Amino acid sequence: MCLDQRYFVPHLPDDPSLHSPTDDAFLTKFLRARKYDVDKAYKNIKKYFQARKNQPDLFADLNPSSIAFDVVCRKHQLVTLSHGRDPNGIPVAMVKPGTWNTDICSLNDFLRVVAVHLEYFLLDEEVQIKGVVIVWDMKGLALYHLTQYTPSFLKRLFNLVQDCFPMRIKAIYVTNNPVLYDILLAIGKPLMKAKLFQKIHLLGYNVEKLRGLVPDDLIPEADGGTHESFDYDDTEQKLQSRAAFFREISDYGFRD
Repeated sequence: MCLDQRYFVPHLPDDPSLHSPTDDAFLTKFLRARKYDVDKAYKNIKKYFQARKNQPDLFADLNPSSIAFDVVCRKHQLVTLSHGRDPNGIPVAMVKPGTWNTDICSLNDFLRVVAVHLEYFLLDEEVQIKGVVIVWDMKGLALYHLTQYTPSFLKRLFNLVQDCFPMRIKAIYVTNNPVLYDILLAIGKPLMKAKLFQKIHLLGYNVEKLRGLVPDDLIPEADGGTHESFDYDDTEQKLQSRAAFFREISDYGFRD
């Protein structure tokens, strides 16, 4: 255990209602995310468990077996993790908010799938150190989506990404973004910290720009990538291999 962690552990009982893991692996990912600032890392842990307590619709029984993986990932490819890494050795996640609709699944079920993938990413030490790149494919975005991606939903989403999950987001590449996306971005901007907003890059419909930034296995085959033959079975197996973590973390948190 490093010096910062030895200092960190005695502070966890400051809130007797918080029951948190104190092992190296758990603490380190929060310390890394907050650049080894112990106070910020401790606050991050509290926000993480507060979110798990306050949002049971998202976090209750959250594990790879309970999410709608088949319909969200395998059938509709709404969430995809690259098997390769980008030119900087950073993994990439593609999310398709423009393709999603309630005929596929509820918005909450969509978010649960994203949450499991984020938790899985954060178990990888290289991801903790280097961070992750996110591709938002907005193809299909319509007025209907603006009735779903409300300010309250966006606030919830950005709170999870910025304050709860100890995730380092290196860049967000927005592709296939119609004019309507500008409205969505205008709604979301006040809810984002400046640091996150500055990481958003609008690529429009320029596939060549995307190909220079992310692995081919995230780009549709029709555009010169290999996305159509993506191995979702392998992804599901990798998520399932971490089932023990999801069971164990559900035993921790704030207690009345």
